[in-house]
Amino acid sequence: MLTALLGRSGAMALHASAAARAPGRALSEGCATEDGALEHGLRRSGLVALTFDACPTSHVPGFSPDVADQLQAAGIPATFFISGRWAEAHPAELARLASVPFFEIAMHGYRHRHLRAGALDGAVEEIEDGRAALQRLGEVPQPLFRPPYGDHPALLADAARRTGVTPVLWDVAPGDPDPHETARDLERSVLAHVQGGSIIVLHVNGRGVSTAAALPAIIAGIQHRGLQFVTASELVKQCAAVDAARIP
Repeated sequence: MLTALLGRSGAMALHASAAARAPGRALSEGCATEDGALEHGLRRSGLVALTFDACPTSHVPGFSPDVADQLQAAGIPATFFISGRWAEAHPAELARLASVPFFEIAMHGYRHRHLRAGALDGAVEEIEDGRAALQRLGEVPQPLFRPPYGDHPALLADAARRTGVTPVLWDVAPGDPDPHETARDLERSVLAHVQGGSIIVLHVNGRGVSTAAALPAIIAGIQHRGLQFVTASELVKQCAAVDAARIP
């Protein structure tokens, strides 16, 4: 979506303008980036992105169909950050997610390895290998990359420019991999922190222990506040447009 709407150079405008302003954390008309990675979108937008990671782990189940079923039944757009190894182990589940027109598939690397300072080639490889795995399975992911473990060393901005992706982090993380976090805990955490432009990170496999149980209340609570769900690409598009308008 982002590449189609903005083109490759437009999709990269967010990185270029953030780097020009200052290293590390940068603020842009309500959007926040750090080391070239988007943490949240425009606060005044009233838009929220629900995102779900699919990590290559041994957690059971390998896929939580209830998460996808609930989102689809309610017509809620969502972004799924898929690691290459997870996709290779779950091709049918990947195809099921990709078949929903208001879901989008994005990248979560291939091996789900830490991105380390000084290892630019490794970061580029993680992005490109993850994209290639998805393409081999017939999917063309959005040019969005969620770094494994949320790592964002300074080199991430350079790796993103080289691969033509926008790194996407989050500003709302209720901690659904924690088995001690109940559905009610997750709901309270999300609703205590969500606001316009928020990016919520959850999981669509066994790492999301109580995610499916918490999702109905999370969706209802966010909608009750008058916030609208969109994909992560929509938030990125808004931020890129604001940055582009500021460049003389």
